[in-house]
Amino acid sequence: MGKLAAACILVTLVGLAAGPAIVGLRPLTVLTSSMEPDLRPGDVVLVRAVDPADVQVGDVLTYLPAGSTPGSFPVTHRLAGFTSGPDGSQQLVLQGDANSLADPAVPASALQGRVAATIPYLGYPNLLSQRWQLGWVRPLLGTALFGYAALLFFQHFRQARSSRSSQGPTA
Repeated sequence: MGKLAAACILVTLVGLAAGPAIVGLRPLTVLTSSMEPDLRPGDVVLVRAVDPADVQVGDVLTYLPAGSTPGSFPVTHRLAGFTSGPDGSQQLVLQGDANSLADPAVPASALQGRVAATIPYLGYPNLLSQRWQLGWVRPLLGTALFGYAALLFFQHFRQARSSRSSQGPTA
């Protein structure tokens, strides 16, 4: 029974890791307290791509700040309004719920998506690995979990085969 429970836990963890991507969601860990009390550091937000024409004031959106480089962290803040850019294009004005000032306006092209759901506390391992610069922990943990799953899988089939062979031929 213990092996079955371990296998169920492993399948659940893999489902949590891969499931959002299958349905078009991108999981991101909240790193700062700028959206408290709704979003806290260590929460995971599931972000779904959205057309900039479909966003409304009050939506919680994820965007890449101006001047972002590959590997930059996206920002998740609430849409406070719209403004026009120097070229007349529509720009988004976003602000963290706990911030007293709005972020610099960003073009609609910087929009990554709208927050569809939040999972409290799930991002703590990711948050801690980033704060302590332990980026190697996640791949190591993933490899260990898959190795453990493979071990359980092979042990199960080895035991099933040995129990069949110990029963002898059947008539």
